[in-house]
Amino acid sequence: MNILPEIIIAIVVLAGTLLYTITAKAYKKRKVKLLAKYRQARTRSILYQDTLSSYILKHNVQHEVFVQDTTYGEYLKQLQKHHVQNLSEKGYKRLRRSPVLIKQNLKKLEREEAWLKEAGKHLSLLRERETA
Repeated sequence: MNILPEIIIAIVVLAGTLLYTITAKAYKKRKVKLLAKYRQARTRSILYQDTLSSYILKHNVQHEVFVQDTTYGEYLKQLQKHHVQNLSEKGYKRLRRSPVLIKQNLKKLEREEAWLKEAGKHLSLLRERETA
């Protein structure tokens, strides 16, 4: 009776289980961090859209130039387009189910956050105009 195959199988199973327990915690932490960043960016995008939309309605400036030959209405459409393409609820659900490529999704989210930061700078001008 040769028990060597059973020992090898047991070692492989034990090593696989140990590897899974070590990597699963780190993966879950990165996944939770990614989902939190996604939600924050999503919330900020919606806030910016609401701010710009209410400003347009309040001051009736949809066809006036806002930033770099872009009208207020066009800029709002850009915000909405970016939101639908990069920060939709469907995208969040897909990420939540299976964010296999965490690094790739994190880089994409960082690009979107940079775009939102730029939009935030432009919208801060609106707030200054409102208070002035």
